[in-house]
Amino acid sequence: MGTVTMALVAWLLTGTPETGGPPVPAESPGTFVAKTLTVRGETYVYSVYLPLGYRRGQAWPVILALHGAGSRGTDGQQPRTQSLAEAARAHPERYPALLVLPQCPPEREWSGDVADFALEALERTLVEYGGDRKRVYLVGQSMGARGAVQLAARHPERVAAVGAVSGRYPDRSLVGRLKGLPLWMWHGDADAVVPVSESRALVALLKSAGHTTVRYTELSGLGHDIFDTVYLDEAVSTWLLAQRRGR
Repeated sequence: MGTVTMALVAWLLTGTPETGGPPVPAESPGTFVAKTLTVRGETYVYSVYLPLGYRRGQAWPVILALHGAGSRGTDGQQPRTQSLAEAARAHPERYPALLVLPQCPPEREWSGDVADFALEALERTLVEYGGDRKRVYLVGQSMGARGAVQLAARHPERVAAVGAVSGRYPDRSLVGRLKGLPLWMWHGDADAVVPVSESRALVALLKSAGHTTVRYTELSGLGHDIFDTVYLDEAVSTWLLAQRRGR
């Protein structure tokens, strides 16, 4: 797609009267829908991205994407700029799926009540927008990679596949609960934020425990911020969306 055409698509999807583009109705395909959710008295924010071509009455794949520490907050906006969301907007044909983009509050992690909030946001999206329960995927980058793996270990029966990029995995007890779950992990071998040894160690444990569905890609010479490289790789979206529970 040419530069002019891409610019026109972006203008049509995101334009407003202030920016010179036409207003886009809420809950239109190709838009983010702002949501709130209260868990145990605390209100959290999340967004749902509706893919181009979205229409009700069809069962859509659903990807729960957990961001890294740098996108924590309460504005609901920063998770929309994480690499998976940007890749889905740049290449909508590769990610024909609902994206669930929860935001972790400041100074928190994807555990405890925050993890429960992310799971509830996923569940509400499945019900509200017609998600396919056999095609639910968890992905995460950096802090979110750990969160995605931990959530998958808690509820492997709900997940078709997991993608984890540049993560740290201190809880080795989850290895046994991931057996049989398709998992693709990535790490840059020059990562100065989270040592590549974190992914290497978890992969080694999984394989020694007989996990035959784990894949690992190590990117030579690259550091922590490999997220765009991963999600813009067509092989990644092809693999992820090809996974399905119950087959």
